[in-house]
Amino acid sequence: MFHNDMKEKHSECVDIEDLDDDTVKRMLLYMYTGTLPDLQWDSACNLYTAADKYEILSLKSDCTSFLMDTLTLDNACDLLILADRHQDKYLKSGIQNYFSINRGIFNTNEWKCFMQTNAQLLRELL
Repeated sequence: MFHNDMKEKHSECVDIEDLDDDTVKRMLLYMYTGTLPDLQWDSACNLYTAADKYEILSLKSDCTSFLMDTLTLDNACDLLILADRHQDKYLKSGIQNYFSINRGIFNTNEWKCFMQTNAQLLRELL
């Protein structure tokens, strides 16, 4: 983009409008250091999305590991939606396995909400 006749060439700046500042900082820190200090669930979801978009496979893998390690009955449906949005069969499979082991998910408010708003994804699960 800096070599073609694009606005970034003239401004010497690239605006990343679809990522918040924290996500960009964490993504750059990861690219330079390979670390994800003080990672929280929401930040990991945002980083996962950024890593998928920009094809930073090691970051996506590390975020996937973090998200699976911190999977709970409260956030499993949200993670399934994220995995589906990014067409991540590996992550979806891990969550489906979590569902089969943790049958209590089907009694949560999150699951009830999920059933009402994600009919297509629900059909895929069944």
